[in-house]
Amino acid sequence: MKYFRVSRRSLPAGCACIVLSTGVTLAAQADELGYELSERDYLSEIPHIYSASRLPQQLEDAAGALTVLDREFIRLTGARELTEVFRWVPGFQVATSAGGRPVVAYHGLSGQISQRMQVYVDGRSVYAPYLFGGVDWSALSVPLDEIERIEIQRGSNSVTYGANAFLGVIHIVTRAAAQSVGVRAEVVQGSAGVADRHIRWGHAQPAAQWRIAAGQRSDDGLAGRPDGYRTNYLDLRAEFQPSSTQEWSITSGITRSHLGSGFEKRVGDPPRTEIAESASLQARYRQTVDPGQEWSVTMSSTQDSGDDSFDIPLLDKGSLHIDGRRRANRYALDYQHFKDLSPQWRASWGLGYRQDSVTAFQLFNSGAPQTNASWLGFLNAEWRPSTHWTLNFGSLVERDRLAPTQWAPRLAINWKPLAAHTFKLGYSSAFRTPSIFEQRADWRIQNEGNTLDIRYLSSGGLLPERVNAWDLVYLGQWREQGLTLDARLFQEKLSRIVTGRLTLLPMGATFAPNAAAYDLRNNASAINRGVEYQLSWRPAGGTIVSWNQYFARPQASPAVIAQTIARRSTGLLVSHAWPRGWTTGLGYTSMSSMRWLGEPTQVGAQRFASLRVARSLRVNGSHVHVAVRWFQPLGQSDEFRELQRERRKLWLAVSLEY
Repeated sequence: MKYFRVSRRSLPAGCACIVLSTGVTLAAQADELGYELSERDYLSEIPHIYSASRLPQQLEDAAGALTVLDREFIRLTGARELTEVFRWVPGFQVATSAGGRPVVAYHGLSGQISQRMQVYVDGRSVYAPYLFGGVDWSALSVPLDEIERIEIQRGSNSVTYGANAFLGVIHIVTRAAAQSVGVRAEVVQGSAGVADRHIRWGHAQPAAQWRIAAGQRSDDGLAGRPDGYRTNYLDLRAEFQPSSTQEWSITSGITRSHLGSGFEKRVGDPPRTEIAESASLQARYRQTVDPGQEWSVTMSSTQDSGDDSFDIPLLDKGSLHIDGRRRANRYALDYQHFKDLSPQWRASWGLGYRQDSVTAFQLFNSGAPQTNASWLGFLNAEWRPSTHWTLNFGSLVERDRLAPTQWAPRLAINWKPLAAHTFKLGYSSAFRTPSIFEQRADWRIQNEGNTLDIRYLSSGGLLPERVNAWDLVYLGQWREQGLTLDARLFQEKLSRIVTGRLTLLPMGATFAPNAAAYDLRNNASAINRGVEYQLSWRPAGGTIVSWNQYFARPQASPAVIAQTIARRSTGLLVSHAWPRGWTTGLGYTSMSSMRWLGEPTQVGAQRFASLRVARSLRVNGSHVHVAVRWFQPLGQSDEFRELQRERRKLWLAVSLEY
């Protein structure tokens, strides 16, 4: 028999979590594939997470509130899109803006691109530097089935990740290549143009493993506008272990999307198809010094480009051309190290460098690349003076070419009076660095050298946004009963929020007299107080009851900023595994009315229900999975903005794995 290891080292370090699965599951998979597993491959059934401080910690020892969505939970939601699973995380708001572009926000303050939350895929930041900065979820190449788990830090964490880990952090951990051996194919077909395809092929040798996945996601998008989309993707992961203490890993992904945009009978925003492309490459070397010490070096590159150009007919001859081409590049280099200093002390530290470049004539009135660079250094420490107390504290310093040097501290005290009960009190300060566009915006409409209109004209000199947060967290874990309760009481004080201020332009600046443009300034502040909780019960494998709620009382100056923070949300997921491979599930989510940042009006409260029926079986040694899901909007509220609504959908998914 061939022999290979599936150990903690085969998963990415410094990202979400490094847990493959329970020993029983690993043994069953290995037996089917004809491999053997050693004792060291059987990882603890109590999960460890890395996202809080880049240290391996159990939930009760980590700072702040965390939600972990594992592979089983993701599957039981029946979601087609990655972003849908965040509807079942307290404090999150999820919507679709246009062209199949999802919007995900934690505690609001988000526009079309989620700019106040940091997102990582296997340790690589997917925060795009163009426009207002943020996460373009439609550009991710990660297939939903290849995700091992998602760790979500519900709260600020700039002390660990620097700029833009402002209100929350999401870590997406894909499966190790050794876990995806064989072939898997899936077809999804349904109403409203739902047509998804996916194929994956993986192979493993004693010291090398790889997998490659490709597919397509498409549907008709939102009702009320031309909004269909189609995204093709290719995703690769390879790992190589030259020795028992060394590992090289390479991940790469490519996406190309055709996104519906514009509106019928709207001359200034006509129906059209936007082309968006994204490519990423990451290489990591990891060295395990001993069981309590490890260091790694990671290099990554991300390139995003798009073309949303169109023509507007003029009253006289000819037309006005809007140049919607863009290109953004991000290069990053990171070093991180963690070590057990003593039985009571552990620490992680590291350095990072990032370089951004954006080219978009329409946004800057220039075809020259607009660049920025930043450097950071961090230190996090954990002190356990006794079995009842854990202290987490850390500090980060970051320097940005376009903004002053920033400091982010954190202190968290965890008290565990009983085995199942943990109380956490924490304070943190975080920052969001303004994007290149916010610092240098010069968005104008021109025709034959004449300026007809100026949309944004930034005077620069913006300071990073700042949030000072206090939270009190209760974590109850009754492992024998499969029950977990996590509640967070929070206060987030935000200052120097960047918003647009309408400013009168000098005479002669544009073709039209008395013209005005938006100048981006640090002219808003807010305080958000509230409570959120999640209750999860897993009495048996394949059975889950998940319930979460969020309540907030935001205040802001100007008052309109408070409208961008939802006041309530609820999520319920109930799923049960029946004999003979049958599974049924019911989902419900709701969100109170809110105004997405940059939109002129509020959207009404949203409520969605879903029903899923699935069956898994074996046919001639292969795994076959068939699922039907019905997704139903409840009510007639607008989605993200006026005149567009989510469609009712019904689809069938069939997958084969061997």
